Amino acid sequence: MKTNRNLVIIAIVLLSTVYLFITQRTNNDSNTIQKAGMNSMTCTVAKYLLGPVDTTRQIAPLFEDLGNLNFPITTDNDSAQVFFNQGLKLTYAFNHAEAHRSFMEASRLDPGAAMTYWGQAYALGPNINDALPDEERKRTANKALAKAIKMSAKATPKEQALITALASRNSEDLTTDITGLNMAYMEAMAKVLSAFPEDADIQTLYAEAVMNTMPWNYWDNEGNPAPNTLKGKVALEKAMQINPDHPGAHHYYIHMVELPKPDLAIPSAEKLGSLMPGAGHIVHMPSHIFIRVGRYQDAIIANEAAILADEDYISQCYAQGMYPLGYYPHNLHFLWSASSLIGRSEMAIDAAKKTAEKVPVGEMKTLPFLQDFASTPLLAYTRFGKWNEILTVPYQGDDYLHLKLIRHYARGIAFVRKNNLKEAKEELKALQSMKDDPELNDLIANYTNPSSSIAKVAYAVVSGEVAAAEGDLPKAIELLREAVVLEDQLIYSEPAAWYIPTRQTLGAVLLKANDYGGAETVYKEDLEHLRQNGWSLMGLYQSLMAQDKREEAQAIKKEFDKAWQNADITIDASVL
Repeated sequence: MKTNRNLVIIAIVLLSTVYLFITQRTNNDSNTIQKAGMNSMTCTVAKYLLGPVDTTRQIAPLFEDLGNLNFPITTDNDSAQVFFNQGLKLTYAFNHAEAHRSFMEASRLDPGAAMTYWGQAYALGPNINDALPDEERKRTANKALAKAIKMSAKATPKEQALITALASRNSEDLTTDITGLNMAYMEAMAKVLSAFPEDADIQTLYAEAVMNTMPWNYWDNEGNPAPNTLKGKVALEKAMQINPDHPGAHHYYIHMVELPKPDLAIPSAEKLGSLMPGAGHIVHMPSHIFIRVGRYQDAIIANEAAILADEDYISQCYAQGMYPLGYYPHNLHFLWSASSLIGRSEMAIDAAKKTAEKVPVGEMKTLPFLQDFASTPLLAYTRFGKWNEILTVPYQGDDYLHLKLIRHYARGIAFVRKNNLKEAKEELKALQSMKDDPELNDLIANYTNPSSSIAKVAYAVVSGEVAAAEGDLPKAIELLREAVVLEDQLIYSEPAAWYIPTRQTLGAVLLKANDYGGAETVYKEDLEHLRQNGWSLMGLYQSLMAQDKREEAQAIKKEFDKAWQNADITIDASVL
């Protein structure tokens, strides 16, 4: 994971001061527990609780609809066990701050339970979406881990092994390189795995340790695994074999294989959402696979459910920090992407607007990934030919370079479509300037790709569109083939780093140039990347009809009609 991306994530957790909202005082009976369902939460903010805590009051609520995962620990307090289980489930659901509070409540209920402190230290540590904890988190994790070690004499051998392994990930020297610590933790967890191979949680925790050594870089663009990727993959498969309903194993497996081999995770995608229906991110996760295998309607359904779950949680818990800033808008982002691919323009544009509405404008420079969210309406308007809407989007200023970049791209396409090539060339000139701006090399707004890479694609696409509009089709094709190469070089992300696939634009120009065979090839390539997307199915149908391949064309037309059955627009081209 790139350092700049990590700095973005660090900034997320520094956005606001931590407060704890507790609405129900508990008595000395440890079995008196505040419960919260997804429609009845009056609980805590979703930020790490790192300051002093009133241990006479309940620290965390007990949520409903988080499934039945059970990891027995050494404790005589049933409520402490319940909160430990909840904490572990919430880490598997990537709500680490809420998990931390659950582990704290478990410690409050049984101060002698070593694993409750292990849980605190574990939740405070790095994860694949938050790779560089700040120093305050590190210090708090160290304190929790010290307590775990102190209390471990009465723990089971498995618990002692986990505590010892986690100590490999922590250092009293807060400046120690996290990369080395992550490697040491992975190696320590490999030893724990050897001792307890039939434990699904151990398999899952080991796999997560593997993933943390190379977040989001488990495979290259050719599908070749990074070192240790296959070990993590095997561990997750073993975990699912031991416990077919393990939410963490299914969640991590989806992330592990979604790039090169999404079909492997279809069973996980079909199962995961039902395992923890109260956790929005878990409900969302199947869409990472559905969108990769052409099941766009299923991706829509998953994200609609995830949005509802997260809106309940965020509004009733007054959540702040990573979860509402990153994970919740991610659901909307996915809804926009999936609905676009099957022609549901109203839904896509609405989701795009809502994604942008969730952005605190004042934070966009400090947190560049918010600029990606803020630019979503411009991209949705471009996809669906809303040229006037694009041209009336106000300029946000030079401080937000990624948003500025996408605005120039969208305006360039809009002016081409409105046959105003003079203005289109002005936007192209602006794109060229941005493409050559070294500042974009250090701007990671797309989460996995620097904005300089996005700028290169944008410049090539608009250049090709301008050339096509001027009638220079050979030049347009050359430029758009370059755009395809540049898009293919982008690091994998979902939603895709480049919204309107360049092959769809290239295919349309190839059809215009009467290169029907070339267009057929390009559309088939795009359908390998985005299976059954309606835009390329329409382009492929047209290319086949132009070659008088009527039987194949009619088969593709049936596929298009099925893909487009819920669309609210009609199309006769792969781009508008």
